[in-house]
Amino acid sequence: MAVVTPPEETTSVVTRNRVVCFVDDELSAAALRKGLDGSNLVIRRGTIRHATRMLETDTDLAVLVTDISGIDDPFTELERLAGVCPPDVRVALIGDNREITFYRELMELGVTEYLPRPITRDMVLDQLRPKLLGDVAAAQVDRGGHVVSICGAQGGAGATSIAINLALQLAETTKAKVALLDLHLQNGETSVMLGLRPGPGLRIALENPMRADTLFLERAGIDVNEKVCLISADEDLDAQLDITEAGVRHVLSLLRQRFNYIVVDVPVPFPPSIYPVIKTSRHVLVLLEAEVTGLRNAHALRTAVTNIAGKDRVFTLLNRANRAGGLPKATIVKALGAEPDMVIPDLGKGMTQAVNLGIPALKHVSGLRRHLAPIVREITGVGSQRKSRWRRLLRL
Repeated sequence: MAVVTPPEETTSVVTRNRVVCFVDDELSAAALRKGLDGSNLVIRRGTIRHATRMLETDTDLAVLVTDISGIDDPFTELERLAGVCPPDVRVALIGDNREITFYRELMELGVTEYLPRPITRDMVLDQLRPKLLGDVAAAQVDRGGHVVSICGAQGGAGATSIAINLALQLAETTKAKVALLDLHLQNGETSVMLGLRPGPGLRIALENPMRADTLFLERAGIDVNEKVCLISADEDLDAQLDITEAGVRHVLSLLRQRFNYIVVDVPVPFPPSIYPVIKTSRHVLVLLEAEVTGLRNAHALRTAVTNIAGKDRVFTLLNRANRAGGLPKATIVKALGAEPDMVIPDLGKGMTQAVNLGIPALKHVSGLRRHLAPIVREITGVGSQRKSRWRRLLRL
């Protein structure tokens, strides 16, 4: 059987720089679009069969990513692909087979990489991009905890509520340790929503990083449950705070050593001292409601995050999407320039009742867990029910 020849370093990889992807679902397309951002990317609807037909007449590409999901005999299709694919083209596959023996057989044939569906932006960044594009920065392994920032584009849009419940569902889904860091040191709402009372530890650590160590933060944190820890403050509104960039960086570093995920409720607009949070975040969720001010501010926030950390980190989350009186979807898409990456509908008065009761909405609002599940999957690469054994194997 013909094989896909491993790529050799040739000048054609430089001159033929197109990255062509054939995928059959929008989730994969979105993950590839963000994970391969900055390349000469073309995404088309289809499978390996469509890729083979294209290569019969068009071989002007450096990288091919194609879907083999639902193909009864993928090795036969790979043989057909090899017959028309130039030897220096890097080939990556996406499919629904999670067996390690299948993965090894593909690698032996010379396939550059294989990822099982569902894929996420992070899987593309970590496992595909370095091998397909040779990005040294993308290939570097970051051993610290995964930082997720939540930024509200308007007051009252629900950013704090989403941050709390996202942290809880991350812990519930992954069984990992999660820190919930509220950087609204004055008038913050996380502790109120959870019925907890924070101490002065966070302010001290942010103002004087020399006084902060892991044990200090453990004393400053409040356990929400056995997996989730809240780190917040409740400083007087007339307090003169002196939060330093070094303090923010040090606190974040300490948290990343102890927690698998750190969900940060970020104040907007970003003071310069907060920039390390945005730079370290692997996901920045810009949350808005379907209102004119939300759309305007969301555009400005996305631009700010892009300038600080790059646009592959930014995701737009439309909250209370179907709320009465909100802007129509077409207006939102036009203003954003694209569909929102994530959507949560209006889940009714139960969300407000949960705040007033000081309990997480996950325990009080049916449906919230279901709508948070796609966001959790995007962040973790873990399905709503169980962790992917295949993904763990690929990280070894």
